[in-house]
Amino acid sequence: MAAAAVLTRTQEERTEAAKERIRDAALTLFGDNGYEATTLAAISLKAGFSRTLAQYHYPDKADLALELLDERIRRDNHLDLLACSLETSPEVAWARLIRHLDAVSAYYGNLHAAGEHSIIVRGEMALHAAALMGADAALTARTHDLTIDLIDRIERIFEICRRGGLISAGSDPHALAILHVHSIWGLALALFANPKATKSIGAAFDQIRILLVALRVPAKV
Repeated sequence: MAAAAVLTRTQEERTEAAKERIRDAALTLFGDNGYEATTLAAISLKAGFSRTLAQYHYPDKADLALELLDERIRRDNHLDLLACSLETSPEVAWARLIRHLDAVSAYYGNLHAAGEHSIIVRGEMALHAAALMGADAALTARTHDLTIDLIDRIERIFEICRRGGLISAGSDPHALAILHVHSIWGLALALFANPKATKSIGAAFDQIRILLVALRVPAKV
């Protein structure tokens, strides 16, 4: 029984290792060639396997893309930084929003560098671009759901700050959250499309931070 358990674990580890190589190869090819132009056969060969192994683990390219997209959202969006209940103090909620912006802007700041991190980010941005273009219905729907979740989390932070008097009582938390999220992702997509825009888009991320600070109600003396 123990030997069988060890054998099973070993097989599971091998399977996961193969899938990880396939995911890494997919991100590299998505970043280099785009989502639509990349086939499962090409991904499998890039990973160092036969042409059909990727399809064995991921019967459809969309299955692989959805798994990669979920990984990207969990890591890229730093959702842990946005975890706030309505009882969170306004200053704590605000600090989390700023830390989130700093983390995301740093994440995209090396989009066109030469390291492994940048290769992964470019592949994930290719998936995001494909979803926005409607290239794959499942990918588009999943991106929409994840975007709504991110907007909801940031809206809660703005609502906490509005209720606590940190930003104007006339502020619209939902509208602010939509503007904030789409400003970030719009800049990331612009940087993905234009590697030469790194400096100007970095300045635009800085401007988002300035605009956030401008929302704050001046402290009473």
